[in-house]
Amino acid sequence: MRVNITRASVAMGDDVDAPHRGVVPAEGSTTLGELVRQVAVSGYFPQMACWVVYIGPPGEPETDPVALLTAPWDQPRFLDEAMGQRTLDSFASEEGDLGLYFDYRTRVAPETLWQRLLGAAPTG
Repeated sequence: MRVNITRASVAMGDDVDAPHRGVVPAEGSTTLGELVRQVAVSGYFPQMACWVVYIGPPGEPETDPVALLTAPWDQPRFLDEAMGQRTLDSFASEEGDLGLYFDYRTRVAPETLWQRLLGAAPTG
């Protein structure tokens, strides 16, 4: 399957290459947590910031946040732990595509942002 990834720009100089799109081939049996960790260590985005992860159809991934990545933490934190354990094929479109969007957040402590995301997370 194909996972379309997009990330926000972090600075004006970074805008030159915007919108920072890429495609990651993945097995449908890979978990979302495994894929997010793979992207996190791939060099795809600067590690000095907080990144909020959104998932959805390719081209429209920014819906509800699903996870937070930040350099001080060893692993991404999922707002719903079960979400990180789901396989990619459970999220994919009929064509086998999936979109992940990484939104850059700055000037906020990771724990503060985490608490804000938890408060905004959908329930049920």
